[in-house]
Amino acid sequence: MRSYININKKKMFIAAAAFILILCVMTVSSVIRSHAMTRSDAAEQEVYYKYTAMYRVCAGDTLSSIAHMYMDDVHYDSEAEYISELRKMNQMYFGDDLKSGELITVCYYSTEYR
Repeated sequence: MRSYININKKKMFIAAAAFILILCVMTVSSVIRSHAMTRSDAAEQEVYYKYTAMYRVCAGDTLSSIAHMYMDDVHYDSEAEYISELRKMNQMYFGDDLKSGELITVCYYSTEYR
């Protein structure tokens, strides 16, 4: 009778070990598959490079009009976000005083590597 019980315990142990092994293999293959898909998706996306340029302010220019020329919707959620970056880059802490002929730094994104 004891040998019969031991055989059943061994069978249950082997079945449990096989089940755990199958779960591990499925989990690892799922992780590998999702990682491979993520890398292929990233390869298909365009790569953007961030650049800066000097812009000579013209009469009537505002930070908003400059933002319309240089910002894009891919990298900025709003015009206010781009203007905030312009202010920081140009150390414009008070007001929007732009003087005609003044040079300011602007940033933009491009897919071309320069």
